[in-house]
Amino acid sequence: MVSISPGQFVMGSAKGDPSERPAHRVALSSPFAIGKFEVTVAQWKECVKADGCSNFPAKADTSDNAPIRDVSWDDAQEYVKWLSRTSGQKYRLPTEAEWEYAARGGTTSTYWWGDKIVAGKANCKDCGNNAWDSAKPADVGTLDANPYGIYDMNGNVWEWVSDCWHKNYKGAPANGITWERDNCRARVIRGGSWRNDKSYVHSASRFKYDAYVRYILNGFRVARSMQ
Repeated sequence: MVSISPGQFVMGSAKGDPSERPAHRVALSSPFAIGKFEVTVAQWKECVKADGCSNFPAKADTSDNAPIRDVSWDDAQEYVKWLSRTSGQKYRLPTEAEWEYAARGGTTSTYWWGDKIVAGKANCKDCGNNAWDSAKPADVGTLDANPYGIYDMNGNVWEWVSDCWHKNYKGAPANGITWERDNCRARVIRGGSWRNDKSYVHSASRFKYDAYVRYILNGFRVARSMQ
């Protein structure tokens, strides 16, 4: 886990996809911790072995250090509840604002390293990455960490966050809490995947999936509040 201090940042992109607009200032008033890596196959196996997770994905990779994928938002909720019980600390999915704040690593550029793709920074199909394999994501931590010391937030697997999907940021909370809605069906995924091109792996990139749907490109990382 990586500890993240409170702070302010501009979330979204004024020039990006309509779902990323309007760019807006968010103030996170409390520290939090976020996974240094995406949750791995090995970690998921422990949850299944302990009967905390009911599903072992059919598309899970053979490497224990690969990110777990083909999991739904509901599956991720099972995992964080199990992890909370076993660790004695309250784990959860990051909020969408926490995720982007951590992904940017204190930067304002398109990607944390700048505005153009640089080899070795992200795992996507046209990112110039020697570790790229069309069949599977890279093991976690294969590529460079961002300025906060967090790996794979650009590409590798899409990552579930806690928020309900809204088609844009109009009315989004300015304090970075989970943005809910009545009859929430679709949840937000962030960051793009190894099968997407570079237009999907920038820091503001976002998409949606129904919470119960398992898809081979989708994984997650954990977070917890800090007092």
